This record gives sequence, structure tokens and C-alpha cells, in this order.
Amino acid sequence: MRIKSILIIDDEEMMLDLVEECLLEDFQIIVKANSIDKAKDALFERQFDCVLVDIDVAGANGAEIVKMMKDYNPSDNALTPVIIMSGLINEDFEKKFKDKFAGILIKPFKPGDLQAKVLVALGSSKRSKSKTELNLFSEPTAETKALEREDPIPQGNEVKRVEIEFNDEKVFLDVFNPSVTAPFKIQDLDRKVTKFLDKVQRNPKLSELFKKLKATKDDPYLMTHIGLLINISTGISTLMDWGSEQTLEKFIYASYLHDISLGDSSKLAQYKTKVEFENDESLSQDAKKLVNLHPLASKTLIEHKNDIPQDVHTIIEQHHEMPDGSGFPAGIDSKRITPLASIFIVSHLLADYIIENERWKVENFVKKYRSKMKGPHFRKALKCIEGMK
Repeated sequence: MRIKSILIIDDEEMMLDLVEECLLEDFQIIVKANSIDKAKDALFERQFDCVLVDIDVAGANGAEIVKMMKDYNPSDNALTPVIIMSGLINEDFEKKFKDKFAGILIKPFKPGDLQAKVLVALGSSKRSKSKTELNLFSEPTAETKALEREDPIPQGNEVKRVEIEFNDEKVFLDVFNPSVTAPFKIQDLDRKVTKFLDKVQRNPKLSELFKKLKATKDDPYLMTHIGLLINISTGISTLMDWGSEQTLEKFIYASYLHDISLGDSSKLAQYKTKVEFENDESLSQDAKKLVNLHPLASKTLIEHKNDIPQDVHTIIEQHHEMPDGSGFPAGIDSKRITPLASIFIVSHLLADYIIENERWKVENFVKKYRSKMKGPHFRKALKCIEGMK
């Protein structure tokens, strides 16, 4: 296992110790500096995987460290991801500098938020080149041409063809069409999804975010899972009379982005409970940590995108929680899980149940999860599924 290192810069000894304690399991080398001069010395002595710096350090400006790293590249640290932390940060600061750093933390912060920011920072500095980014621009089909002409979309097409680029080679991947193959028949769902992706393509920041989605031509899980989630979550919310355009869009966002921090590992995305991944001896401790924190890490990746509704952040953060408190990462119960997140959690369980059971039956799914569905929103969502034929 490669040794990972982090430099923590803060003039408060208690804060240095608290941050160190939170990150002990993630880094083998933790260097603490309570002044700008000590931080500079540390940067010249070794290359770090991450730097965490307070803005106000003993009367000096923490940004001085960032400038020194870029200007002098000490010990090859010019590209080391930097996370800014401070109690002085306000909304204007976040908007102005959110793209300048690998992360921004407002003091006081929760240990989980710190760990999630660090996970995202480490992931952004080491992007895998063995897989490819999902290109959102689809091959022109009868569906997209009909949409442009505002004609009815032809029925009976079970797949859409999405262009995937593996290094310099372009291939076309047959992608699951949620409106045709999935359990719920939602009127114009395929049109709504197509319009949604078109909106994403026209927004540079959203387009860059969505391109972090990974896909391989031999692993259909990712897009099948997303397609089912879109269908089931929008289907349940429609039956519960929460079927507004705004609500459906929130579920589409969450369906695409909930596992975005896991990159190209569809195996890691398939764990449903904490017991599953903690007892898997084939997983490294780093991988287990990533699975446990990926809801927080995924939320962290999207939280500064102004076009993504706040409800989507919460859905993604809670998508592995369970109404009986047995979920992760926070282990909260139905009293603290939001209504939209409740629908998404039930949809997530059903989506994976369908993928794992080719001849699945509604009654078997309901029987498996009925005892865990505590709280009114969970029970209503399960009742919608019970009513399916």
C-alpha cells in the first residue's frame, strides 16, 4: 500500500490535534505546522498528497502558502491539492474561490465533512486513465431527431446509443432506456431525461461534473442502475402526487450523481450495507473507507454547483441510510431522513434488487424489506411498489 501524507497548517494546537485525529486512518504521515514558516520548511522537505491550510495563521495569510507552492514548486508540490479551512469564510468567499482550491471547509466542521473533502481532493489529483469519461453527446437517433422536430418520440426503442471514448478510440454503448424497460411507465419520461441532459450539455460547469461519470463497454451496471433509479424514483413520486417537473429533475440529478465520487469502480457502487463491505476481505481499508464516505464525498463534489437544487445534496448524502438506523455513513433513522431521500432510498434498493434478480417479483422484494420500512414516507413509497403489476 502506498504511503500517503498530509500537511496541516493552523496556529491553534487544539485544531491541529483534532484534524490529525480525524485523519489518522487515512494518512500514514501527518505533518503539523503552527506557522507559515514551519509550513514552508515542511513543503521543501517532502512531497505531500494533500495540504490543509487555515486562512489566518498567526497574523499571516494562508494564501501565501498556496502562492509559494505554485511559484517555487518545493519538492514537487505545485500540483498538490489544497483545502482551505477557516471560520472567516462566507458565501461570497466560497463563490469567488470555489474553483481555486480542492476544497473549502467552514469552521466548525464535522469530521465526516473533513474526511469527505480530503477524499475528493485526493481523487481529483489522481484520475485514472484506464477508463473513460462518459461523453454526454449521444449519436443522433430517431428519438433525438424527433425531439428536435417536436414530433412524438417513437415507442419500442429499448436502448439509446451513447458515444463513449476510450483514449483515442470511439465506441457506442447501448444504454438502458428507463421509460421502456423499467417497472413504471411514466409518460414522456424519455423526453424529460433527454431534455435534462441537453440542459446539462449547455451548462459548462454541469457538463464538466457529469463527465466524471465513468463507463466501460463491458460493464453495463452503471447506466442500468441509473436508468432504473430514474424510472423508479420518478414513478413513486408521481404516485405520491409529488410529480412536478422540479421534483422529477431532482431525482434525475440524484440518479446520475449519487455515486460520482466512486469514479470507475462499479463494484464499490454495489454494496448496500455497511456489513457487506466491512466483511469483504478482498477490499483494502482505503476502499472500505471510500465506500463508507462516498455519499458525503459525492455531495461535496456537487455542493458548489449553483444549478443543482439543495434537495439533491441531501438525497445524495442520505442515499445509503436506512429507516431503522442501520445505514451509513451517519446511521440516522427515518425521523432524520428527508421525504425525497426516503423515496430515493427505496428506489435504490429496488433498482439493485432488479439487477441482481433477473426474474424478480414485487411480492418478494416487499417481503424482504417490509420490516425495515419504518416511518410514513418509507411506508408510502413501499406501498406504491406493492401496487405495481
